[in-house]
Amino acid sequence: MRVLDLSMPIWEGAGYGEVLPMPNLPVSFTEYMTYDWHGLRRTQIKIDDESGSPFMTIWQRSPHISDPIEDGGIYEWRLDEVPLDRLIMRPTVILDVPASGDYALTAEDIDRAVAEADYQDGDEVLLRTGWGTRMRAYEMGERYVLEGPGWGYESCIRMGEVMRERHSAILMTDAPLIMTALYQGWGWSAGPERIVPRPKPWPSTEARERLLDLPEVPATKTPQPPRPAELGKGGYRDLIKSTIAICKCLVGADEIRSKRVDMIMMPMLVRRGGASPCRFFAVERDE
Repeated sequence: MRVLDLSMPIWEGAGYGEVLPMPNLPVSFTEYMTYDWHGLRRTQIKIDDESGSPFMTIWQRSPHISDPIEDGGIYEWRLDEVPLDRLIMRPTVILDVPASGDYALTAEDIDRAVAEADYQDGDEVLLRTGWGTRMRAYEMGERYVLEGPGWGYESCIRMGEVMRERHSAILMTDAPLIMTALYQGWGWSAGPERIVPRPKPWPSTEARERLLDLPEVPATKTPQPPRPAELGKGGYRDLIKSTIAICKCLVGADEIRSKRVDMIMMPMLVRRGGASPCRFFAVERDE
């Protein structure tokens, strides 16, 4: 048996927390009292629910919301409600869609990967682009997210259809974002109207001012700037309705040798939580 840790580490200044003004936040480690100055030591760690490799349910933003972010989901479990047998040693198929640069996955990519995979009914899904590695994340910083592959709208829709057809419930991917950096970072860190140099994300003054400039949306929606029509739509909210959770920003999946693995997923046990950083372990059985 071979066990691989596919979890993105969490560290201060990680690029995955710097490219969006509000949804993803920087990590900070603060020692605010010391023995020399105060006679005792106190530290604070601030993470976002999407830091590292997140486990994101349809209740993302819970406990601060009273309804799921989308209606019509198959599963409506919060983090502390997901049964352990849906997280431990889950049979998982590897879907290979080799991608780099700022490539956006397509519906055709999903169909091709499914056709080539050993996909069995009830499998969880790990879609591997080959992009996600710890060393690449350490070396590239913010460019790891901005230049990495993402999911186009059609690929989100098609993946959701496949998961419903195959009775799959958890989607994992080594892509740094669901949807693309161009779509999610438009007008802030991506696109011709991006801010140069890019200011700090929330809770910076610039992020607060940007929030005031955006059109009003329902409390469960993420404010978004106007985008050109050619960018299309984002498919995250459509896809989440077919899943227990969407999990992005995994690393090291390129080291998996098998077409199938058993996954162990360990999200933080947040009471009434909707999303959190998670540990992901792939178990390869001996042939």
